[in-house]
Amino acid sequence: MKLRLQVTLLMLASLAHGQERMDIRFAGTAINTTDPDKPVAAPIEIILDHDGCKLTVSPPLIGSGHCLIKGFDDKSKQIEILSEGPPFITWSGTLKGNLASGTYKVDAGNQSGSFYFAVLKQPAKEPAPPAVAVVPHTSCSPAIESAISGEIEGWSGETIFKLDNGQIWQQAEYDYDYFYDYNPDVTIYETSAGCRMKVEGEDETILVKCIK
Repeated sequence: MKLRLQVTLLMLASLAHGQERMDIRFAGTAINTTDPDKPVAAPIEIILDHDGCKLTVSPPLIGSGHCLIKGFDDKSKQIEILSEGPPFITWSGTLKGNLASGTYKVDAGNQSGSFYFAVLKQPAKEPAPPAVAVVPHTSCSPAIESAISGEIEGWSGETIFKLDNGQIWQQAEYDYDYFYDYNPDVTIYETSAGCRMKVEGEDETILVKCIK
């Protein structure tokens, strides 16, 4: 535990410049090369913080569990990690800046391979603030009731609709419908597909978007 704490402090000093307590996260890939003709790769992650060391190996490889730092040389930046799995795995590599690479060996079964990952730093976790319910709001929720300014001759392509309330809306889907009306009332309301406009006296509706 003492060695692990010393290594943690060393890495914190080099990566966080001593500014604040940080957790260290190694994220990358392990490649099982026991059969060189059929290498098997999987994501890996090592979390090193005040709670200790934890290794996560994603399928199809195995080996997740607690881990510990067996050795770290500040000059050569060589590091050795033992993960307790099961199975027990020894990871040996070299840190170069925020990158690390090396090889690993599984104690049982003559399994071996290589690994590489990036060394990431992240602020210590703070308690999450209480959840606050947020009511979604869109440009047509609640529904808008107004009238077309002047005449309307249906819509086609990217028709522009100017409303008496000063808003300007534009056709948001390809559709064609011809009719003529002057200053008709309209209702623009929210749907799962977006804002839809209904012109009084017309059966067809059209998806629209607010541009002003």
